[in-house]
Amino acid sequence: MTRAALALLLLVAAPGASAWVPCSDPGLEAPLPLEREPPAYPEAVRATGIEGSVEIALTVLRDGRTGWVRVLRATPDGYFEQAAAEGVRRWRFTPARQDGEPVECRMLTRVRFALTDEVTTAAGAAADGRPRPVYPPALLKDRIEGYVEVEYSLDAAGNVQDARVTGAMPRGGFEQAALAAVRAWKGPASVDARPRETRRFAFRIPDSMLGEVPATMLGSAPFPAAACAQGAAGRVVLEVDTLATGEVRAARILAAEPAGLFDSAALAIARGSRLSPAYRDAMPIPATALLTLRFDPERANCPGSQRQDRSRPPSRRPPPKVTRHGESTLPRAEA
Repeated sequence: MTRAALALLLLVAAPGASAWVPCSDPGLEAPLPLEREPPAYPEAVRATGIEGSVEIALTVLRDGRTGWVRVLRATPDGYFEQAAAEGVRRWRFTPARQDGEPVECRMLTRVRFALTDEVTTAAGAAADGRPRPVYPPALLKDRIEGYVEVEYSLDAAGNVQDARVTGAMPRGGFEQAALAAVRAWKGPASVDARPRETRRFAFRIPDSMLGEVPATMLGSAPFPAAACAQGAAGRVVLEVDTLATGEVRAARILAAEPAGLFDSAALAIARGSRLSPAYRDAMPIPATALLTLRFDPERANCPGSQRQDRSRPPSRRPPPKVTRHGESTLPRAEA
């Protein structure tokens, strides 16, 4: 059984777009989200098992409504663009302010469409024949619900290699259960190199009254200038303490590759984030979580890496329009 899950990532507006004021401009009081529901997962696409992401530029108007919307990039192309654009158009914010007056500004966002394996107390294998994680007895007794993301690779024989947890809420037993299941998986043999895969597990108690859970909303930070100069990619693993709302109140770096280069940006992103919370008896609770952020210089707004966008918002709000080509290079920090 699977559940659609979406993660939304607010990014730093691209510099050099002279017709737009970036919402991250130091001279602005940034807009704050009021209504930011995840866009609906297209049913026809969900039935195929396809996952993906869409990067969108949008303007926040002076009354807090979403105005101009443009799809910048979609992976894979042609599946999620319309759903993402229509969903983002319904978002509402407190407006950005400059010297106390509301102003219009531009921001970038990334919507991720991912299918989640739902873990209950049922024994046996999943529909694809792979073993399910076993619900930890102590967490089941306490009626705790949460999630885990596991990244792994397959060797030529189809055996799982280098499985590691990249995200978990709350930390502890769910991580061990997910890792144990994934390490026992067997994939098809292949002589070709295969990219690393990620699987997300939602641990749900069968008689829980928990409905749809809020998506993870990551904060933003500029891509480090030193990393731009070096063309360096990296990742930072953090342990974060969250409130019952999922808001991060403290963050600690557990590991970083390369050491020190992305630490400040990662901490800024984490502290501005709101994670999908842990639950006890269907009520959100404070918890400690694991969060992994990745940084990619090829998608960053490094100097000279992108074209200026001098277009202006239309005088009237048009219907959602989806484009099929990349128009900007974006900074990226994925959960």
